[in-house]
Amino acid sequence: MWFLDKLLGKDKICIKSYKSGVVSFSEIQVSYSNIDSIKKRFIAFDVETTGLDSSYNRIIEVAAILFENGVPVRRYTSLVNANVIVPYSASSVNHITTDMLKKAPSENEVYNKLIEFLGDALEEQTVICAHNAKFDISFLSETLMRLGYSAKIKYVDTLSLSRYLIKGLFNYKLKTVASYFNLRNLNEHRADGDAEVCGCIFKKLLFILDGKLKYNKIYIDNRKPSEEEMEVCAVIQNMILSRNENVDLLGFYKNSSGYVGVYYLHNIIKFKFAKKGKYIIVDRNLRGIENFTKESCSISEGGYEFIRVFFNSPLELKIFEDYIIQKYMDARKSILEYLSYNDNFLVEYKNSIIMNNALSNCDLKIILSTVSKKDYGINNVKENVEFDEVSDLKINPINNRVPISEILNLNNWDKGFEMGFPFWEKGEELRKSGNFEDAIVLYDKARFYGYCAPALFESYAMVFHKIKDYENEIVILEEGIERERKQGTNISKLITRRENAINLLLKIRKKEETIRQRDTKLKEKEQQKKERQKIVIESILENQKINKSNTQNTLKKNNLNKKGRPILQMDDNMNIIAQFESISEAVRITGINSKSIRDAAKGVQKHAGFFVWRYVDEYKKES
Repeated sequence: MWFLDKLLGKDKICIKSYKSGVVSFSEIQVSYSNIDSIKKRFIAFDVETTGLDSSYNRIIEVAAILFENGVPVRRYTSLVNANVIVPYSASSVNHITTDMLKKAPSENEVYNKLIEFLGDALEEQTVICAHNAKFDISFLSETLMRLGYSAKIKYVDTLSLSRYLIKGLFNYKLKTVASYFNLRNLNEHRADGDAEVCGCIFKKLLFILDGKLKYNKIYIDNRKPSEEEMEVCAVIQNMILSRNENVDLLGFYKNSSGYVGVYYLHNIIKFKFAKKGKYIIVDRNLRGIENFTKESCSISEGGYEFIRVFFNSPLELKIFEDYIIQKYMDARKSILEYLSYNDNFLVEYKNSIIMNNALSNCDLKIILSTVSKKDYGINNVKENVEFDEVSDLKINPINNRVPISEILNLNNWDKGFEMGFPFWEKGEELRKSGNFEDAIVLYDKARFYGYCAPALFESYAMVFHKIKDYENEIVILEEGIERERKQGTNISKLITRRENAINLLLKIRKKEETIRQRDTKLKEKEQQKKERQKIVIESILENQKINKSNTQNTLKKNNLNKKGRPILQMDDNMNIIAQFESISEAVRITGINSKSIRDAAKGVQKHAGFFVWRYVDEYKKES
């Protein structure tokens, strides 16, 4: 089938043969890997002809100019006596007449010199550029083969490159593009003048493209799966190869959210290496995954119809082989049907980041060898609880919504839409502007008047989600699920939102419970500390009584009742426990360090030996 040739990329290479010569030519894409070599050396080429058909018309002038590092260093140009009459239509454009050609060199003479000038460009070593290159190159190849020469030519079309890099020109003719770059063609519509301007245009386009490619290189590197992610890609590619299926267009791409997609022009399957673990996204009703840890998908991942399945080793994905092969077959069938009538995007796909990340057979063998020897550890991911009924979760939302039984137009969709839709629409404007409370009021009115659509329940959910009122979000989504299920509407988004809200509410409650338990423990520790302090204080006070009695007896016996600055011993509530004639007496009786008592009395520290201390005279002044 002709479109299979397109699929394999054969449309970009043209091979024609005569008895004496064979010439193949192919258009190449300037890329990050070849731009430096092209900038160093390329040949700008142009021909003037007797018409537009390379099979019948002839070249009557040819020009080739060698550029090295952006500077034209050598050139070959000549009129060609092809033993033809130049029609007026051609002469009116290029101003070459039949009389002018009579004195020109013959084809054999011209092409002997041109072959020598082009050199390794005829062996695909040096790139040839031309404006609308397929025209010039097809004339060159037809002539070479007719004269008995063989060649392989790689070329770049500055017309296509200009369209890609320069936006907004009213056309992309050589003159227009030259004018954009402020280039003057002193010999317009003659091969030498057009070839030189084409070469100068190519030089400037390469400069623009170089910057774009360097920027894209950074982007491409960020979109390349990591080594460990490529191990998963390799296992999936090997599954397809093991079924003798084609992988020529199989590639991989990592998006900005970290999902790695496996592509065969269309996405087949995707997986992600998240913080909580590695998971692949599959249909929820897929069988054989009972022993895997699972989790519902987000809306962006496909919603309730899909599920995350966690894995450790890529080899665990063997259980999904039939599923993956079926996805691959569906994608291949779809794309082959599409290519049968439209293959314009195929070249772009082959040069895309997706195919830049493709695995060769050699790479595949190396990676699979690594996978077979690697220890991937143990899966520690905990499976999320999924709720089929809101009654499984105790919630008590506060809202002003009327019961379903009091909704107007409950069984009249058209009337409900007519009366309720305007309120929902205004509510959406308020939600988008951040006025959430007023938006809820309008949603309530829309609901009251009978507007019942998935959009209303999603709007409710988005607002409650923003203000973190997960209880109301869960309840309104449950209502929407039940009402829309009766209508036969797709409710996967509503279910996904509800499950997300439930899991978030559980996290909040778990956090609140953790805080409550922590506070309880702190209170218990504080109480225990107070009880220990109480015991210590009681012990100290008991000792004080004994010490005080002994001290007074000693003082009386020795007549050493010297007076100092009286000081008070108090508890934290400033209740007086004891009064001492001096700090020395307080030290003798309590056993507390004198410096600590003095610092506490001066306010340097709060306590000394669990007690507050004040000098009697200062305490009387404060009172």
